[in-house]
Amino acid sequence: MKKIIFSKKSFALFSMLLMISVSYAQTTSSAYFLEGFTKRYQLNPAFAPERGTLISIPVLGNLQIDAQSSVGLSNFLYDSKSYPGKLTTFMSPDISRDEFLDNLPSAARFNLGLDMDILSLGFGSTRGYTIFNMKIRNNETLSVPKELFDFMKASLSQGNYMIEDINLRSITYMESSLSHSHRINDNLRIGAALKFIEGLAYADLNIDQIDAQLSEDSWKVRTNGRLRASISGAEYKYDSENNSLDGIDFDEDNFDIPLNFGFAIDLGAEYDMKDFVEGLKLSAAITDIGFVKWNNTGVFETDNSDYVEFKGFEGYDVYDSDKDGTFDSLEEDFKDMIRLYQTKSDGEESIGLNATFRAGAEYTLPMAKWLSVGELFTVRTGVWPYVESLTSVTMSPSGWFDFTGSMGFSSYGSSLGMLLNFHPAGFNFFFAVDRLSVRLNPQFVPVNNFGVNVSLGMNLVIGKKQS
Repeated sequence: MKKIIFSKKSFALFSMLLMISVSYAQTTSSAYFLEGFTKRYQLNPAFAPERGTLISIPVLGNLQIDAQSSVGLSNFLYDSKSYPGKLTTFMSPDISRDEFLDNLPSAARFNLGLDMDILSLGFGSTRGYTIFNMKIRNNETLSVPKELFDFMKASLSQGNYMIEDINLRSITYMESSLSHSHRINDNLRIGAALKFIEGLAYADLNIDQIDAQLSEDSWKVRTNGRLRASISGAEYKYDSENNSLDGIDFDEDNFDIPLNFGFAIDLGAEYDMKDFVEGLKLSAAITDIGFVKWNNTGVFETDNSDYVEFKGFEGYDVYDSDKDGTFDSLEEDFKDMIRLYQTKSDGEESIGLNATFRAGAEYTLPMAKWLSVGELFTVRTGVWPYVESLTSVTMSPSGWFDFTGSMGFSSYGSSLGMLLNFHPAGFNFFFAVDRLSVRLNPQFVPVNNFGVNVSLGMNLVIGKKQS
């Protein structure tokens, strides 16, 4: 086998690309019970800003990044036994198959979400509040089963493999919404939002099965998979030898606003239990019930009628060298194993959004009105459903400053969070970390499984506080 030179710098970049090619970001959950937080109507449309007029600062009104991973750098990078003081990848013969696989979960999962408000404008009173909002949202998920890494590690002396369920999905769209919160009586407030969606880019790769059988000095591989993509300005490249998909280039000069449309709704309610338990409020909401219809969708499928020859993955070692062909070699190996052929160029695809259900209970202490405790339960649908239980403590020592600390338990493990919210008359600024469970190496690549959800925003809030 040939040896591929793999520098520390390139491995760090490769790891980051994996993380980025990966939660659905939405307004910080830590602010769910915070009345002085201007953007919590995005979590539950029954909630309304505390002052009569809301104007967001363009782009900075609400910016959130959400990232999660079930693996990190330590799962793929090891101390070299052959070259003490240097590092090597899991592909090195220094690292045994069992040592590598025992350190992996059943599937390596990566998620990345971006939520960015472009414009918000709201007006209201104690009885009703109407808000127009425009934002860009991005959601990317990647799931790679443990069996694929086992196959990458395998030598030509090991048995046959059946690898199932490799998934990659990326979706980016612009959302324009009109929401209204209305007070029915002193106890009940309800809300709804209607959303118009314009799809910008979509790609969905599903490899249902890879059947790899060992022959004399190579593998025979049969793949059953499908790629669907709708990306304005995309140029599909093809391998001249077998006419399979060789890559996707993006040409911004050919970009047109795509005709991909969809709709969604949010529904929510809040009930003050003061007639039964003073200080207790219950609330629930379901958001993003809807779909996007993607036009001009290119469809690429594998030819699973016969086996193709695959010589296997090469060994990757890490050296301090600027000469590095790792990315090209790894990319070519996967292209040889998974060959996609275009079967349709102008298809249509309706894709459901990841709907989210929330239920919350907040109790304000009667002897300390500035202190409350809340419990928020969240369920998100999608390819990999997400469940979280979040306990928060909110302190509002003054009329213009709030602090929230939270602890969550979710599908990705436990996490801690905090939120600082400044909301004097005329201005609101917030900074929140919903989830922070990450240890970074000097190249800022996560060492272990990680989760981070960071958001900030600046908005103008005008008028008297609504009682």
